[in-house]
Amino acid sequence: MGKEPKEFDRPDFNYGINNCYDLFVKLNYDGEKVAEEWHQYDCFNFFITAWHLWDDWIPKDINRPKLSLEKIGRTPENMRNLMLSLKNLTDGSKHMVLKKRKLKNKKITNVQSRIIGDWRAYFFNEPQIYISIGNAHYSMWDIRYLITHYFSWLFDDSVPSREFPELIKEHLERCIIK
Repeated sequence: MGKEPKEFDRPDFNYGINNCYDLFVKLNYDGEKVAEEWHQYDCFNFFITAWHLWDDWIPKDINRPKLSLEKIGRTPENMRNLMLSLKNLTDGSKHMVLKKRKLKNKKITNVQSRIIGDWRAYFFNEPQIYISIGNAHYSMWDIRYLITHYFSWLFDDSVPSREFPELIKEHLERCIIK
């Protein structure tokens, strides 16, 4: 991710999503869909959009936010692990069978599908998916909240890269089981 992107010819296969800002808008749209009516299709779209925005679009878009790559480099380990887990979630649903290399590099230690696994899910009667990364456990609600706030920070050049949002830090801490 540390390399500067080169100008490259883009095929005219786009349909309105032309740069990382357009994909950021799509991520927020996908996040709203997940928040409104939880469905695995919406989660799938959210995971794919977030992963590709972070891994492909930001590093390659020469018009990206000025501080975005520096911010990605300064991302705390638990947030970085959550972002890397998106690759596992994306590949786990896109591909029928994963190669051993991908399984060897996985961040996720467990996935639980559609259960009521916390008080929020219980009180709102909303079964969620939950992923575990080491001793951190995230509901889909947590994942959406953390990722949308994280990208808002990445895209806000008025906030210095050394100022990782306290709101995100605190929420990440609440997801750790001690």
